[in-house]
Amino acid sequence: MKKKLLSTTSLTLEPFERFDLLPLSFSRINKFVTDRPGFYISYIHKFKGSSCAMERGTWAEHGVLKIFEGLSEEDAIKDALYYFDKAVEEKKLEDDPKRSTEKTNIPLYIKGFWKELKQFELEDFQEEQKSEILGVPIIGYTDFGLLTPIESTYFKVDLKSSGRMPSTLTNSVSLQQSYYTSTSNVENKVLYSVVSRGKNTVKWFNLENTATYERVFRDMIISMHSFLSKCEDKEEMKKLIVPDLDNWIWNYDPKVTKIRKEIWGY
Repeated sequence: MKKKLLSTTSLTLEPFERFDLLPLSFSRINKFVTDRPGFYISYIHKFKGSSCAMERGTWAEHGVLKIFEGLSEEDAIKDALYYFDKAVEEKKLEDDPKRSTEKTNIPLYIKGFWKELKQFELEDFQEEQKSEILGVPIIGYTDFGLLTPIESTYFKVDLKSSGRMPSTLTNSVSLQQSYYTSTSNVENKVLYSVVSRGKNTVKWFNLENTATYERVFRDMIISMHSFLSKCEDKEEMKKLIVPDLDNWIWNYDPKVTKIRKEIWGY
């Protein structure tokens, strides 16, 4: 069911439709605000990049799902590693410098997650969330919907795998989960599984200041609408964006660097 959030004056949809951006997603909105060259490369130029770090997150989560569905921990890890290798081959990530490390750490990520989640019952996975903010359609997918063991209290949890444990949730993660709290009408939590130097640690995070983040999310959409309204086509948009050549991504992923040079000439 589609939910209307923060219903004030609606925005016109034409600027979003002009660049084939509807329905919006959190990743599109956040990329626009935090990395405009990356937004252009991914959503205007339509280059879909990947990395072994991204695949690690995907397949660690897959392993947890398979345990919930009845596989043993050992078999779920084998399944996750198989699909990680398959994704690396299909997406031509063999030269990713973190390939070996990310694959080696997947079992530790899965074990860390499962240690915390095995007490719960799986209710749903990747549940679609549809809403409208300022008349703009937005779509997203939550991770795991779980039930507590005694009270059968339903909540959602987003799994994050990382090489470093944050002291607090980043604004980006808080924004995303606050949005899902609004659309799902249930408590959303974040569970980090961190692997560093061959050791795993886990930590739960609760959301705070969700009302503030809802207002920030609305303003991000307004900013995006204002920017797109000034651009008649992608060539005009390109002129309004200048890549930061010191950004770490250019050294990490030569494919993205090649695309950048094709678009901007440097």
